Amino acid sequence: MIREIAYDDVKDSLKTGDLILFHGVQRTSKLIELIEWSFWSHVGMVVLPKDIGMTGKEPLFWESTASGDGLTDYLSGKPKENGPMLVSLHDRIQVDVNQHYDTHFLVKYLNRSLKQPELEQLKDFMYKVHDRGFPNAENALKYYIEGRSFNKPAPDKEVFCSELTAETFMAMGFISTEYVANGYCPDDFNKGDNIPSLQPFHFIDGARLNK
Repeated sequence: MIREIAYDDVKDSLKTGDLILFHGVQRTSKLIELIEWSFWSHVGMVVLPKDIGMTGKEPLFWESTASGDGLTDYLSGKPKENGPMLVSLHDRIQVDVNQHYDTHFLVKYLNRSLKQPELEQLKDFMYKVHDRGFPNAENALKYYIEGRSFNKPAPDKEVFCSELTAETFMAMGFISTEYVANGYCPDDFNKGDNIPSLQPFHFIDGARLNK
C-alpha cells in the first residue's frame, strides 16, 4: 500500500524552490508518462509570496501548463489561458483532482533555502518568460525529443512544464546551460541523477499526496 496524505498536511513545510510532481490520467499525460517510462507527467515549483515581494501566506505554484483552468495568475492578477503562470498551489491541486486531470502528487524538497540573490533571479526570470505560451501536444513531444536526443533548443515563444522548471533553475545558477532546457522531463527532477549541477544541491522525497 502506498501511503498518501492531503496537501493541507504538508503545506506549512513547503518553501520556495521545492517541487511538486503530478501523475496525470488524461491522454496527453499518459503519453508523456509512457515516453518517459515514468509515473509523473507534470512538474512545477513552489513559490512563497513573501520571497518575491507579494502578500499572502499560501504557497503558490510556478508552472507551465496547457490550460490555466480559470485560476488567477498572480503575476498578472487575472486568469491566463496557458503557458507560464503563478497560481495557488492549493487551487491547482483541487482543480486537477476535481476535473480528474491528475490523481497523485509528490513533494520534492530542495535541500536548502534559496539565497536572496537567487530569489531575485527567480523573480526576474518569472516576469521575463511570463508571456510565453504552451506548445500543442505534437510540438511539445517534438521539442522534447529534439532537446533530449540532439540538444536542439526549442522556440522561445512557448515552453512546456519541465522545460520551464529546468530554465528556472538555470536562471538561478543551479543547472548548466550546456544542455537545452527542452531536453528535461518531469522524472529528471524526481530521480535527480541526470542533472548537470553547477553547485551542490539535491531534492529530498517528501510525502505522496492524493488531495
